[in-house]
Amino acid sequence: MPITFGVLGPLTVHDGREPRPITSPTHRLLLTHLLLNAGRAVTADALLTLVWGERPPRTAAASLHNHVGRLRRALGPRLEDRLAATGGGYRLRVEDGELDSAVFAGHLGRARAAHTGQEWTAVALETAAALELWRGGPPEDSAAVGPAEAARLAELRLQALEWRFDAELALGRHHGLAAELALLTAEHPLRESFHRQLMLALWRGGRRADALAVYRTLRGTLVEELGLEPGTAIQLTHREILADEPRPAAGRGDGGGTADRRGADAGSVGGRDGRERTEAGGGERTEAGAGGKAADGTAPDGSAAREGAADGGAADDGAAAAVATPSQLPLAPGDFTGRQGELDALALYLRPGEPGGPARVVLVTGMGGVGKTSLVLHGAHAAAEDFPDGRLYADLRGFGVCEARTPHDLLGRFLADLGVAGEALPKDTDDRAALYRSLLAERRVLVVLDNARDGRQVAPLLPGSGRSAVVVTSRHKLSGVQCTARIPLGPLSAPEQRALLAAMCGADRVAADPVAAGQVMAACAGLPLALRIAGSRLAHRPTWRLSELARRLNRTDRLQALAVDHLAVREAFSFSYTSLLAGGRPLEQEAARAFRLLGLWPAHHHSAESVAALLGAPVDDALDVLDTLVDAHLLDVSAPGRYRFHDLLGEFAAERVLAEEPEQARAEALVRLLGWYTSAVAAANLAIAPLALPIPAVEGVSADWELFELPEYADEEAALEWCGEELAAIRDAVRRAAALDRPDLSWRLAAALFGYGLTYWWNGEWAECLYEALEATAAADDPAGQAWLHGRLGVAHGLTRAVEPCIEHLEKAYGFFRTIDDLAAQKAVVSNLSAAYSQAGDTERAQEWATRAMALAERLAVQPDAARLASLGDLRFRQGDLPGAEQSYREAIAEWRRLDSRSQLSLALYNLGDTLRAQGRARDAVAPLLESLEIRRELGSHGNVADTLETLARTHFEGGDPEAARQYWSQALTLARRHRLEHFIGLSERGLAGLAS
Repeated sequence: MPITFGVLGPLTVHDGREPRPITSPTHRLLLTHLLLNAGRAVTADALLTLVWGERPPRTAAASLHNHVGRLRRALGPRLEDRLAATGGGYRLRVEDGELDSAVFAGHLGRARAAHTGQEWTAVALETAAALELWRGGPPEDSAAVGPAEAARLAELRLQALEWRFDAELALGRHHGLAAELALLTAEHPLRESFHRQLMLALWRGGRRADALAVYRTLRGTLVEELGLEPGTAIQLTHREILADEPRPAAGRGDGGGTADRRGADAGSVGGRDGRERTEAGGGERTEAGAGGKAADGTAPDGSAAREGAADGGAADDGAAAAVATPSQLPLAPGDFTGRQGELDALALYLRPGEPGGPARVVLVTGMGGVGKTSLVLHGAHAAAEDFPDGRLYADLRGFGVCEARTPHDLLGRFLADLGVAGEALPKDTDDRAALYRSLLAERRVLVVLDNARDGRQVAPLLPGSGRSAVVVTSRHKLSGVQCTARIPLGPLSAPEQRALLAAMCGADRVAADPVAAGQVMAACAGLPLALRIAGSRLAHRPTWRLSELARRLNRTDRLQALAVDHLAVREAFSFSYTSLLAGGRPLEQEAARAFRLLGLWPAHHHSAESVAALLGAPVDDALDVLDTLVDAHLLDVSAPGRYRFHDLLGEFAAERVLAEEPEQARAEALVRLLGWYTSAVAAANLAIAPLALPIPAVEGVSADWELFELPEYADEEAALEWCGEELAAIRDAVRRAAALDRPDLSWRLAAALFGYGLTYWWNGEWAECLYEALEATAAADDPAGQAWLHGRLGVAHGLTRAVEPCIEHLEKAYGFFRTIDDLAAQKAVVSNLSAAYSQAGDTERAQEWATRAMALAERLAVQPDAARLASLGDLRFRQGDLPGAEQSYREAIAEWRRLDSRSQLSLALYNLGDTLRAQGRARDAVAPLLESLEIRRELGSHGNVADTLETLARTHFEGGDPEAARQYWSQALTLARRHRLEHFIGLSERGLAGLAS
């Protein structure tokens, strides 16, 4: 098989030997966009916008690089070299004949030339070949296409259809076109070409009145909506039909003419085809039609009739049957609410398909309890009138305690329901499926297949072609099932949740206690099943207040509380989970294990890298497992490359891991994950503060840790953003490490937040992490951990201007570092002590500690660098050597610019500005302070922004510009109050008071 790429529908890749499934949504998005630009360089900026929108996160550039690398691996060894980096982006090489959209364009170009030359057979062949490539396009990843390209591709398909109908009409093959054209005119009510072709097909089929009605409808639409009359071509066709005198086919180049029209001898009753009239008009069958059988299943003489081949039967092989009209849809829930968008989509796709075209197949997927069956039953009942030949329903039992239904048995039941006698029922499954497809090909039957397990269970139950339709519900995505549309269901929106709760227990009770109603909704996490259970409990206990139910639902075991009668959330989740356990593939078994282990960390987002660490597996294996869980709706994709549990599913996973994983396995998995976080935070700290004192590595780590892949930070801002996104998980990791008796991980995690803390010290979260880790480290009597944590706490308190606790922690750190004989750490602590005493106004002690710092620096033979220059500037400033401090800060600024360390650059700029202000050079001080302010605002460092604003205010005040000083103090005060920065509140209030006096 040749290499092929398909974008005209679901993305497909075949490397010439085997299909290459591209399972990651981000990878499909990228590959689709690159294929649509095959051979052309696509800039990295364009791909960043494609995946993350107009404001991609700072980590996006590094993430894009990782995604492209994984996409190459997914393409396989035969294709990975096709995707190459260019100067500023990427290019995908595709050869002639490999991309379906390009092949489609080639067929269409040849059809255009043949159409111009009125070579109708060639037009028919080329358009048929082009349309055969269309598998539901434009491409399913609409974001990769863009609205303009999607519209262009859709228009090309319509052009191919239009030329195909021209050819069919010119060749006299108008039979069966009316129904297809009727659907197209409904979908495109202003497209005159389809209306003209429908008029011709109806007229030549002996339906002159219907053809004229099409013209009247079109003219009314055009006049009402656009104020226009129909065009010349369709007006000419209208006049021909009125006169009932067609021109010869050779006289027109648009395929619109014919040498004769269909007469009464064409197989219709009274000169008309009863079936075609019914299908085009949408009404019930009332005439015998080509097969000579009436709508009630009897022959014209009143005797029972066997189904002929024209009606989808099998008269020649003995499998004939009487017509049956089953109506099997269960009652839809009466309290169904919301989901209007999904209902509209279902109504759009649940229409009879085109005769001869593929039957419509709609997949509705989502997690257990999300309301798939309720939605489908409502949609199916609403569409029932469009399927007068019957409505079939079956619970496939793909998830549950009962054994799953087999396609063989279901086909037997469906065939019997459709009238096939027992003795005529084929024994072989494939033969049953063939007969089933034949029976549905010429009928309009709606089939609802509920609770499907996988594609193998569903595929034999799908019609091949015709006007029947199928709706399938499943907890799996059923990616291998080709379908007309997919409708994924997620949790209900807040208004929908409130409406469902009110429908279950009464609107008055919900309105009377909106706070408790909100708590109930939060506990149910938008899951319709959970809300139905909660509402049912209230409905059967009229004396209960909502606050009582909210209290019960917010206890530790919510899943136990979310059960009533035969409904239970835990049971719904269990069916999905056990289906993985019962799966025959090793990947499903590994996915079940991953689901359990993820229950150790249920409240946080996951990445492929963190899950790989949890499992002790390579990242590519973790991605396969994650895709399996996502396809089973046991895990959600919250953002590209980010995974998380639905709230209640996370609770269920936590139950499973405690019940099914041995304690040692749980501890080992959690330690791997904590080790990954420790390494990832350390890497982020290195990106933010590259010259900071390195934290000692963890000793005696497991061999599993060698598998760790860490986040790649494009720059300092990307690392800061990652720390901010992961802060809740990092704090949890600090606590969990302590609980696992791994204080070595706990203190390293907290200490490695140094770079983050320098920027975001104002929110207090870094200090809280440090105190939590210190408690565990002190209990373990770990001198190294205590040294590092006391040192970091000294810095944290110093940043908030809390001088006394700053000095206390720094002096303790100095003692511990002397105990373990760490000279480099002693030098850092001593320098900070000098600054702290200077801030406290104790110049003598500040000088004493500064002297020790210089002595330690000489012992360490520290070479001049940015950090040393900055420290030297601090020392000279405290010694009163302002010109020397200025020189050191300027040299440090040059070095920080070279190193591209923006947070450290902002600090050096601030210190330079303050030094210039202290020298009485207020005008010179403003520029470095404003640059520092800009950087700190970009970093979102509110405490440092308030500090800079306050210093700018003092600088302007001392420079004789009180109005500018007022503006900066006012800004500083507003920001300080918003973030409860007491030190800067006091400074700003005193400054404004001084202006008023």
